[in-house]
Amino acid sequence: SDDDMGDYNPPPELPEGITKEIIKQADNSDWKKPKDGDEVFVHYVGTLESDGSEFDSSRSRGEQFSFVLGQGMVIKGWDLGVKTMKRGELAKFTLAPDYAYGEQGSPPKIPANATLVFEIELFRWVSKSDLFQDGGVIKAEVQEGSGWKSPKDGDEVKLTLKATTKNGAIVEEKTGLEYTLGSGALGPLSKAVDKALQGMKKGEVAELTCTEEYAYGAEKPGGANVTLTLEQIYETKDISFGKDNTLMKKTIVEGEGWDTAKDAARATLKVEAATDGASALPGFSSQVLEFIIGNGEVCDALEFVAADMKKSEKAILTCSQPSCCAEEKLGLKAISAEKVVLTLEMQDFEKAKETHSMSEEEKVEFGAARKEVGSNLFRSGRIELAMQRYKKVTELFSYIDNFKEENKDKAKDLKKICELNLAACLIKVKDLQRIELAMQRYKKVTELFSYIDNFKEENKGKAKDLKKVCELNRAACLLKVKDFSEAKTSCNSILKEDAQNVKALFRKAQAEFGLKNFDETMRIVKKIVEVDPQNKEARALYKDAQAEQKKVDQQAKGLFAKMCEGLGKGPIPEPGKKVAPMDEDFDDEDDAELPATTANTPAEGTEDKLSGEASEAAPAP
Repeated sequence: SDDDMGDYNPPPELPEGITKEIIKQADNSDWKKPKDGDEVFVHYVGTLESDGSEFDSSRSRGEQFSFVLGQGMVIKGWDLGVKTMKRGELAKFTLAPDYAYGEQGSPPKIPANATLVFEIELFRWVSKSDLFQDGGVIKAEVQEGSGWKSPKDGDEVKLTLKATTKNGAIVEEKTGLEYTLGSGALGPLSKAVDKALQGMKKGEVAELTCTEEYAYGAEKPGGANVTLTLEQIYETKDISFGKDNTLMKKTIVEGEGWDTAKDAARATLKVEAATDGASALPGFSSQVLEFIIGNGEVCDALEFVAADMKKSEKAILTCSQPSCCAEEKLGLKAISAEKVVLTLEMQDFEKAKETHSMSEEEKVEFGAARKEVGSNLFRSGRIELAMQRYKKVTELFSYIDNFKEENKDKAKDLKKICELNLAACLIKVKDLQRIELAMQRYKKVTELFSYIDNFKEENKGKAKDLKKVCELNRAACLLKVKDFSEAKTSCNSILKEDAQNVKALFRKAQAEFGLKNFDETMRIVKKIVEVDPQNKEARALYKDAQAEQKKVDQQAKGLFAKMCEGLGKGPIPEPGKKVAPMDEDFDDEDDAELPATTANTPAEGTEDKLSGEASEAAPAP
């Protein structure tokens, strides 16, 4: 119960028999405590509880005392007590005989069964750890690092390394070395250095005591001592929209704070250099660019990287799709290199107003503006940037239950349009995985309007139109992924309400073609031509179906002939009733060569309203 939780006390740090009194607190910034295996450095004064007489003191010797915690190098009370201390702390420990020298005492100064009092001040400690648990590499922390990040296998770092033999002779020394963990570039020291780095933080200095198995082997008998300084951790991040490693950002100078520029911020970005990885790109001119992130004012590569940079951050961007880096303002209108490497600095940015601090009206206005930006980007062929804008609008209105009714309706309409347009974008990029995402979004909208009997009349019409558009677009997706049966089902659901819908008829005909129902394909196409005589795509599909049906008939005829020969029978009858040809003017039409068996990509300039004809950027047959 809550009452029981209120009575809860954590277990004591020290057992009965050891009491601790803090005389001087550690500084608030010093919160860490040493652990077993760490070498601690202390001053102490020891007295007998019985008469207060002093029996030992490091202070009187003028030299700090050091020992390794948890190794039994000191009495048990010390091992347990010092582990509870912080750097700079001064404490008094009273130790019962079981945690001191027990029945034997330590003659002549400490009698048997004596209770001892120690004043101990902890100055520092060196963290030591057995990296491979075999004594082969002992790591000692000489200087504490900062931050919380540690490099992992595959990360790139900047380090300084000095390796010496046991007698102090320098074997090798490297300053400001850029090194990738796991690369093996440090030869025989790589294994030990990699393991040590994975537990280090930026600015940390460590000493590695290596046996010859983890150092230079028989070439340098006796092993080696390695001083390692981790100067920088280069975080490399995939910032491409599709997370396909086409845009990789390597941070070489960390920025200020934790916040990045994000969408709609006004950024000041310096592009210092542009190379193909080795040589400068012809025509490049270093520039400081000012732009609104997400508006498409600069090339896609700069748009994506700017949204992910902190103020004062410096980064190297490697792009394996050079067309994304074509930027006339930099003198890079056309790029012939296979990859582009840009050196960048985010000099400053001014964030847009945070959406969580916007009023309802401001959110609706902002959402409408960003939707319009997405539509303009789509029309100019910048699909991935458009997708980002649409996605952010849908996220903006993920929860609107507390909106006023007039704002709620506007938000819902904006969200629906952006969901539809995002799905259309997903089809446009011709990526099967993204097409499946598009299908999910279309299905989500159709399910939203599965029951609309209680809607107002004006909303009922809009809902029906939206549902129809989504079913059509979903059918286009299903054709893309060759799920012809499900595409046919989507089309049938539309034709049930609207038997003359040309888009639904055409996509159903495509589905029947995919299912190899060529007769049925031709029958549906005849209906389409009755409604839309100039539909060249339908005519092309008819000819494809007619050609495929002839192949089927010939195969069937040949098979039947062989069967009859085997049976010794006479003339071979026709294998089946021949399909009636379409009108002559249809067959002789000089049809344009258009893809007849796959759904086309979304149309670009369609309506920006909730009509039944099309959503903005909705797929067209």
